[in-house]
Amino acid sequence: MTNFPDSQLTISIADWIITLDLVHCDDPMRNRINKWYSAFVVSPSADAMTIDVKVEVGPEYIPFKGNKSWQIKTSTQNGRIEFESHLEKGWFDRQAKLGQVVLRPNGDLENYLRVLYAWFCVDHGSLLLHSCGIIRDGRGYVFFGPSGNGKTTTTSLSAPYTILSDDLVIIKKVENRFRVYGVPFRGDLPEAPRTNASAEVCGVFALTKDKRHYLTPLVLPEAVARLVQCVPFVMTQPEIVKRVTEICTDLAKSVPLQMLHFRKDNGFWEIIP
Repeated sequence: MTNFPDSQLTISIADWIITLDLVHCDDPMRNRINKWYSAFVVSPSADAMTIDVKVEVGPEYIPFKGNKSWQIKTSTQNGRIEFESHLEKGWFDRQAKLGQVVLRPNGDLENYLRVLYAWFCVDHGSLLLHSCGIIRDGRGYVFFGPSGNGKTTTTSLSAPYTILSDDLVIIKKVENRFRVYGVPFRGDLPEAPRTNASAEVCGVFALTKDKRHYLTPLVLPEAVARLVQCVPFVMTQPEIVKRVTEICTDLAKSVPLQMLHFRKDNGFWEIIP
């Protein structure tokens, strides 16, 4: 890992660069953040956005009691992103390129960064998508669907190839073509590598478990609806829903989506075009 001052770390995710100011973090949190994002560390940049990361003892921001699932609250207004979860609370000003997140000692910076990058994507005609991303022979493939549809299974069956993530990837439009980017955000395979790499998207597949491997086409409205269903964190306001739908439509028109029916072996790669 590149040596940086303990109080500062600069990372790049999908070519969006953030400097994490860790001066208000204790050593265990600094070490955890340095280790977690080591594959995404870059040299300090004058163009980087800056996040002040603090660790403070205090009560849960959102009490866990009575919550059946992990709670994240987020919204945006006048260029400012607001974020709150059980053990993390923060904001980010897009115009000033400045933000702050306050973590409880057991908090996780990743929860804040996931939300932040989801908003960055929408701002730039891109998507943070619940999906696994694979690079095979230099080509990017995205397999998406709700929890339980097989993202983790698909990832584990693709071990010979480059794994971008088993849970979330960024699909970003670059010079009128979509690319898939690895992220440091982890899903059900915490031991899976998080690769700071990208490739042009050559296939996007909605997953469904079956008794054999085969593909079926998705008409545009169904393809868009399935994609929208897998965009997390930002679907909080009607105008954002409209924007996300437009981005999903653009992706579905650029890279035809198909339904991948698969059983639990890697034979599905034999039918991927």
